[in-house]
Amino acid sequence: MIKKLIPTLLAVSFLLLSWQLVAIGIGYPDIFPTLPDLFKNTGLLLVSADLYPALLYTVLRGLTGFFLSFIFAFTFALMSAFSSFWKAFFHPILVVIRSIPVISLVLIALLWFSPPNLPVFIALLTMLPVLYQNILNGLEHTDKRFIEMARVFGKTRRQIFHYVYLPSAKSLIFSGISTAMGFGWRAIIIGEALAQPVHGIGTGMKQAQAYINISELIAWTVIAIGVSYFFEFIIKISGKIKIHYRFTHNYRMNNNADIKEINIHNLYKKFNQNIVFSSFSATFNSNSINCLKSPSGRGKTTLLRLISGLEMADSGEIKKQKDHSIAYSFQDVRLLPWLTVEENICFAMPKLHNQAAGKNSLLIYLLEKTELTDHRHKYPHELSGGQQQRVGLARALAAQTDILLLDEPLTGLDDVLKAKIIAFICEWITTRKPLTIWATHENIASSGTEVKEFTL
Repeated sequence: MIKKLIPTLLAVSFLLLSWQLVAIGIGYPDIFPTLPDLFKNTGLLLVSADLYPALLYTVLRGLTGFFLSFIFAFTFALMSAFSSFWKAFFHPILVVIRSIPVISLVLIALLWFSPPNLPVFIALLTMLPVLYQNILNGLEHTDKRFIEMARVFGKTRRQIFHYVYLPSAKSLIFSGISTAMGFGWRAIIIGEALAQPVHGIGTGMKQAQAYINISELIAWTVIAIGVSYFFEFIIKISGKIKIHYRFTHNYRMNNNADIKEINIHNLYKKFNQNIVFSSFSATFNSNSINCLKSPSGRGKTTLLRLISGLEMADSGEIKKQKDHSIAYSFQDVRLLPWLTVEENICFAMPKLHNQAAGKNSLLIYLLEKTELTDHRHKYPHELSGGQQQRVGLARALAAQTDILLLDEPLTGLDDVLKAKIIAFICEWITTRKPLTIWATHENIASSGTEVKEFTL
């Protein structure tokens, strides 16, 4: 901590020393005051009765301008992120606003607004383009794989926005807030200096300049810098706050007594010129584990994506009950990086009769069986590839759905652990009886569970 402060302290000391040397060299304290004069006037301003009303009104104007601009920016960015029409509509408007010089805005606004309201208007237009662009970039750069994962696990649009889009865009949003606040405070003070409302930091600066009181003018400037640093500190702290999610779900529990079935007839699917399925037909049911065994590149993952609804067939039929819920253990895992291991698993859990107790006991059971108990509070980037794969598997099992899709869930596991996980999955399937389609290169027939193999 001290090592990090040393460069900052040296830089501040260098600036103060340079100021003092220049002041001594010029020799005109009324125009270029020395450090003692500056410290004295800053101290006098801090105990002045005029400071705190001015500070209060400037902060209120700044916050009002910020909240108004954030509401408009968030609304416009949200519309633009999900509609190419609105993105094209707002783009030229924001470019025009961003291109107008601040002084032009101030001079025009002087004719439109009363002195107290002018700085708010200036701050609004100054911060709006920065906030809009950062929020839009954050929403647009959300990993589409996470969105697909959330869709498979039955999340609504509102839930996907809350659990996926917002956390993904969080860092860019806070970066935009920090930048916008920096521009906004300067715009507020410029507006106050020209409009001169009764109270305001800018008003104080203008009056000090009118009386050629350079020490007081610089003292007001120091106060303005202090306010800016204070809010930047608040923004940084707010951006680091860990959000604890309480997940809501839309699944119904898997009915073990039901016999589930998927019928595929004359399935045709191609990507560009690569034909994956030409006339594939098959029937999968929950009386056995349906195992897809074929070399890589033959369409195992594509078939699972077609069944889950993440891909659409070019022709043919995939018949399954519409109310059957689906869980998917992805080959590329797709853990949400802002959630811990246990939070990623709970992301998929359905509503339980005894919500707290039921969730906790199921979570503990899955963590134990997948040997992740010691890692429950870690984040995905702190795990190995095999550990991440097991979290993805535990999440799929936690959903307790009618249809369970497993795409190479044993990748990265050693032989001993692989045998344990295979036995656990087979036990789970035998007990809960989901319709399971398992794409794997492993031999699971020796597990004692009935296995029906399909070659693609």
